[in-house]
Amino acid sequence: LGLLHYLTFCLHLSGNRLLLHPESDDSAQLSQIETEKLLAQLVETEINKRLEEGTYKGKKFNAICHFFGYQARGALPSNFDCDYAYVLGHVCYHILAAGLNGYMATVTNLKSPVDQWKCGAAPITSMMTVRGWSRGPTASQIGKPAVHIASVDLKGKAYELLRQNSSSLLMEDIYKNPGPLQFQGPGADLKPISLCVEDRDYMGRIKQLQEYLEKVKN
Repeated sequence: LGLLHYLTFCLHLSGNRLLLHPESDDSAQLSQIETEKLLAQLVETEINKRLEEGTYKGKKFNAICHFFGYQARGALPSNFDCDYAYVLGHVCYHILAAGLNGYMATVTNLKSPVDQWKCGAAPITSMMTVRGWSRGPTASQIGKPAVHIASVDLKGKAYELLRQNSSSLLMEDIYKNPGPLQFQGPGADLKPISLCVEDRDYMGRIKQLQEYLEKVKN
């Protein structure tokens, strides 16, 4: 009976979202099912029940939900992911210690070993440009700062590699990460393919985009 009540509750909470327009592969939009709110409501129901029974004398339950769907569906981080996140956090500490604000931690030269990575801090304004927005055909344009869009380069090496192997990726079982990635053994120290084949990292592409915008402006 408890399981039946739980399943009924799940369907009641997520039923409307299961009726949303499906993904391109006809699957349900799982990211739109707010399981975090489901868990919070289940906990709140249990707490209220214990309050009535007198078995709980703590503070009132007040949940603040956050969506971790992508993290939950993702694989365990690789050694590269761990090193990258650790270095970014370390750079953030130095940014805060220096009293800076409006900066983003950056790490470049990621193709090389960790001891050759180059750490830095880029002002967020350096990655932005002022774009003109108008609220109507007769209204005057309003300048709004926006971060440069780093779209997929359809002429880049990463996309070309994907295009060349699209049939194999579709028909053959050649994926490098069939399950949770481990910190030891084959594949533990592999880096993202897109990082290895591209000539520039994110900051390099941003710099190239800035140079292009300056050339167009002049």
